[in-house]
Amino acid sequence: MAKTLKKSAHKVNDTGICKNCGNQVSGNFCSYCGQSTSTHKLNIHFILHDLQHALFHFEKGILFTAKELLTRPGNTIREFIEGKRVKHIQPLSFVILLATFYGLLYHYFIFSQFKTPLIGPTDDITGASGKIITWITDHFAFDCLILIITITLVSYVIFKKKQYNLAEHLVLNTFLIGLFLVVSLSLFPFAFFFGNAVTLQYSLIQQAILLVLMCWCYAQFFNYTSKVKIIGLAFISFLIISVINLAIGYFASWIVMQF
Repeated sequence: MAKTLKKSAHKVNDTGICKNCGNQVSGNFCSYCGQSTSTHKLNIHFILHDLQHALFHFEKGILFTAKELLTRPGNTIREFIEGKRVKHIQPLSFVILLATFYGLLYHYFIFSQFKTPLIGPTDDITGASGKIITWITDHFAFDCLILIITITLVSYVIFKKKQYNLAEHLVLNTFLIGLFLVVSLSLFPFAFFFGNAVTLQYSLIQQAILLVLMCWCYAQFFNYTSKVKIIGLAFISFLIISVINLAIGYFASWIVMQF
């Protein structure tokens, strides 16, 4: 009997100790570091299974997040901030992937049709703007990150009394830009098939889409106050963001003209 108990105790000690941090484990995961208690020997089967698991859940996370944002954006983001996160892809990864994909499509199927050549020393600010647009298209993910920072700072100031900190505003607006990219990708075929017929209006359409999404998202997210007031504040935020981005664009164009 004593021998049996000793054997059982040895078994519990062997399987109940986390191999990563050495703490006692009860359950499938360590409560201290999060590592799984099931650590098999590394082999080809393990690598293939891990790759399949990663790709499946990664794709599932993107699709789930996109679906939730398209149907209930503000509520989804608020729930994510409050802790409902397991099915979602992380907001920054979501935006970077979508922006990279969108930038590649736009560059090779749309922008290449009317790409402005690099400006010469005698070109004016219009030519400089063309060079800026070229750079933005080639670095679209970076441009989205700049836009996220701008919107976050503005929304934090405008909605400062709504009890959300700067990091939470960053998550809010990162998902908002992700939603904007999803909608833009869904409209991409129209820009591709109609080509130059819609090229000049494309940016204006995108700005209108961003305004609508901001009003819709903020009205749901800040759900404990008047929707009319929130939409009004969202419109003010959009105007401020537009002025800031326009100023940045002209300043960048002026810098380009100096070199």
